Amino acid sequence: MAARTRGGVLIAGLILITIGAIFLLDNWYPGFSPWRLIARYWPVLLIIIGLRKIYCYFSRQNMPPVPDIGTPDMRTKE
Repeated sequence: MAARTRGGVLIAGLILITIGAIFLLDNWYPGFSPWRLIARYWPVLLIIIGLRKIYCYFSRQNMPPVPDIGTPDMRTKE
């Protein structure tokens, strides 16, 4: 599950960088409109999310379960 958490943090960071870059472009170029850009390309976001879901489904389907070796058992007192 650690890989899943790291992936979520990576995606969140990339989203924040992208949003920051869009608004920075808005400040540098007065004719640039981030809302026009979002209105034009929002379907691409849906396609990317769908492709990622399909990739995760097929890449994890045939993998054997990984034993959790590094964490102590919560039921025993150590």
